[in-house]
Amino acid sequence: MELPFNSIEIIQSIDREPGILVAFAAFHPIALLLILLLPLWILKKTGVYIPKETYGIFGVSVTMIIIIGWLMGFASQILLLFTGVSGLRMLMIYFSMYLCISAFVIFNAKSLQKKFLKDTNTKNKKNSY
Repeated sequence: MELPFNSIEIIQSIDREPGILVAFAAFHPIALLLILLLPLWILKKTGVYIPKETYGIFGVSVTMIIIIGWLMGFASQILLLFTGVSGLRMLMIYFSMYLCISAFVIFNAKSLQKKFLKDTNTKNKKNSY
């Protein structure tokens, strides 16, 4: 059984028009949040999912990967587009960048969670006064 789309055609269209990759880098966090939040909202309404007050280590990791990937990804892709790098190279750079960001966040998840929770607790204390 094969996939319903031809991945080679998608890669060739990215290579022909690298602006597609820049648009994806700019707007993928919005689509990802919609994809993640819709099932959570449905599960919350049915009572299956009850959200916690604090983020767990997985939530902090996913949040950091999305934020860092969005900022660095969009900036790097727009710079690569303006310097004339081919679309296929831009795609490989984008994938390798996300792989490195994910590995960094996974290996440093505990310290990032401590820093993230420390910053949110400091903001909550300032708002309570």
